[in-house]
Amino acid sequence: MTETVIAPDNTQGPAQPVQYAAIAILAPYGRDAAVARELLAADGIAGIVVPSMDRLVALMRDQIGAVLLTEEALSHPGIEQLQTVLSEQPPWSDIPFIVLANGAAGARSTQARVRMDTLGNAVLLSRPLHSEELLRAVRSALTARRRQYEARERMEELQLRERQLRDSEAKFHAIANSVDQMIWTTLPDGYHDYYNERWYEFTGVPRGSTDGEAWNGMFHPEDQDRAWEIWRRALATGEHYEIEYRLRHHTGEYRWVLGRANAVRNAQGVIQRWYGSCTDIHDEVLAREATVDNLTRQRDSAWNLSLDLMVVISEDARLEAISDACTRLLGWDSKELIGEHLLKLTHPDEAETSMAVFQSIFDKPLSEPHESRVLHRDGSYRWFAWTASGHQGRIYAAGRDVTERRAKDEALASAEAALRQSQKLDMIGQLTGGVAHDFNNLLMAIRSSLDLLRRRLPPGDDGAVRYLDNAIKATDRGAGLTQRMLAFARQQDLRADIVDVGVIVPDLRDLLQRSLGPQVEIVLTIAADLPRAVIDTNQLEMAILNLAVNGRDAMEGVGQLTLAVDTVDADADGDLTPGAYVQIAVSDTGSGMDAATLARAMEPFFTTKGVGKGTGLGLSMVHGLAKQSGGTFRMDSTPGKGTVARIFLPVAAEDQLAASAANAAAAAEPRATTIPPKDRLTILAVDDDILVSMGTVGLLEDLGHEVIEVHSGKDALAAMNSRSDIDLLITDHAMPRMTGVELAQQVRAMRPDMPIILATGYADMPEGGAECITARLEKPFSDAALARLLSELT
Repeated sequence: MTETVIAPDNTQGPAQPVQYAAIAILAPYGRDAAVARELLAADGIAGIVVPSMDRLVALMRDQIGAVLLTEEALSHPGIEQLQTVLSEQPPWSDIPFIVLANGAAGARSTQARVRMDTLGNAVLLSRPLHSEELLRAVRSALTARRRQYEARERMEELQLRERQLRDSEAKFHAIANSVDQMIWTTLPDGYHDYYNERWYEFTGVPRGSTDGEAWNGMFHPEDQDRAWEIWRRALATGEHYEIEYRLRHHTGEYRWVLGRANAVRNAQGVIQRWYGSCTDIHDEVLAREATVDNLTRQRDSAWNLSLDLMVVISEDARLEAISDACTRLLGWDSKELIGEHLLKLTHPDEAETSMAVFQSIFDKPLSEPHESRVLHRDGSYRWFAWTASGHQGRIYAAGRDVTERRAKDEALASAEAALRQSQKLDMIGQLTGGVAHDFNNLLMAIRSSLDLLRRRLPPGDDGAVRYLDNAIKATDRGAGLTQRMLAFARQQDLRADIVDVGVIVPDLRDLLQRSLGPQVEIVLTIAADLPRAVIDTNQLEMAILNLAVNGRDAMEGVGQLTLAVDTVDADADGDLTPGAYVQIAVSDTGSGMDAATLARAMEPFFTTKGVGKGTGLGLSMVHGLAKQSGGTFRMDSTPGKGTVARIFLPVAAEDQLAASAANAAAAAEPRATTIPPKDRLTILAVDDDILVSMGTVGLLEDLGHEVIEVHSGKDALAAMNSRSDIDLLITDHAMPRMTGVELAQQVRAMRPDMPIILATGYADMPEGGAECITARLEKPFSDAALARLLSELT
């Protein structure tokens, strides 16, 4: 009998692989094998007909799906090999057998039953063979066999996973135990269920003793609550867990460690486990603390050695810390101020502003210094410039003492204001002086014309004379006005008298009392041993009288006027050069002036008096007199408390005292530039202004003199060369191309003995004029003044 395989009919469906799905058929007698094979093939089941038990055993080792055999086949040789194959099956395998039995079971012998039981997973089908029953049995056997193979695959997968899990766990343990860190894991609820070897080596505790929540007991008592709170927050939120704490070492000491943990989640985001580690950072913490301690000592040194005041202020504006500079700068022991409110040290006038600045620092650092006053222990206040920033509910501030700087700034501002005032007055003075000079020339033309007109009026015309006298008085007032303007401009001709102010002031008492009235009390305070001062005596008396009258007006005629004279030393004091000065202080008890009025008080034409009650040039004249004399003029005033006006006059030096004595002796000697008395003189008159020249020539001619009129220095020199009979030269100063002084110098070289009169609207003697000018005649001059001067020179 040969082995035959009958494949299923393709019309019944796709062919199944022989392995696992084929039926091995062993029926050594009759047509049972052929019938069974054909029946199975018709149902799409592959059948393999084998000739012997040996071949069946071999086919069974090739993983046949099931075995169909007849009962008589079990009596063939090779049954022992079949039993061996069946006993060697793996646990998952149990090959199904379908046995075509020979009648009832009771007819079998004991040996036949034993052989039948040897098959194990066997189904008996009695013959004659029923096709449907056979097919059902075959299908059931193949299905059971397929499930065995599926079970084998699942078992193999589970075995693979078990091997992989064991390998992974082995790797995890190998890695976890090879690192320096302590590794631990917990369940999702935080229950600790694993620690690596490093944990037990570090802590020295028995294995399992720190499972669950017992781990927290290993922490330093001071760290337990904090660690537990942070760990519970991580469990609740799933956030990364990190903390530094002290862990008990197996030596009994506590060492600093860094604990970290992260949650592992599934695909749905649910936490499956926590994996964490502890790293020994004790040495690093100690090094860090040493660094912090060192930095703290450095900070404390810088804090307490700083020249600035350093403070820490709480959110409720109370002082928490103050540097030692507090004692040096404010006189307080820093401990005295801890806990005090910021406003205790703040000047009341700045309390609201300071608190507003304080609150703003929490939003934006104070980088631009804020200046405020801070209370000194002695009750005074000192200025501090503050910078500050806010951090975690506190203000950290540094204050620099700027009291001296502010005082210097104020002094500088005052000096700058005084300088600006002085510059303004100088500018106004220059303008005023120039106007006054031109005004004098105009007044000269008017005055000379009026004098000439009066001479020509017929006797008895009293009305015309009255009008002329009124016009002449007006010119005199105009001349007085220009004198005040020139005094303010410091362009008047002052005599450098060496005077004893301590004598002049008391001598003025009677004049002052008559001028001020009986309801003004005059108090004099004269220091002893006053040095002599350099000043024009007449001008000084006028200045003192002017100040006294101003004081009376400020007091409305009732009050006390004090005149005090003493000596002061100036050391580069504002507009005074270093040296000794005589100070004349005129004080009143009047209404005083505010700052704005005081700033303009010395400006020309500025006055607080009513119309017609003042020219506004009195204080300007005093200021100009003092400045031109080498001193200065200052005023202090407070509304409701009165005004103090101070004149500073330079003390006369020894050489000035000697020169004054020599000048007095020289003045007693007769003049060298005089001419013999003559009734009619030949006079050369020089002036570039035709109007002025006309008046001067007219006055001279009315006095009976012959006048040669020219209008330039060049023409004057030509006249001197052509006329040897010229007795006297009268010349203006400000002329184009050649001034009056330059003309006089050339004339003096030609005629050393000729009297030369300088008639000018300029107040001061031009440079070089003293050596060549015999006399000065200030414009506007009257016919009487001109006649008097001519008589003095003849």
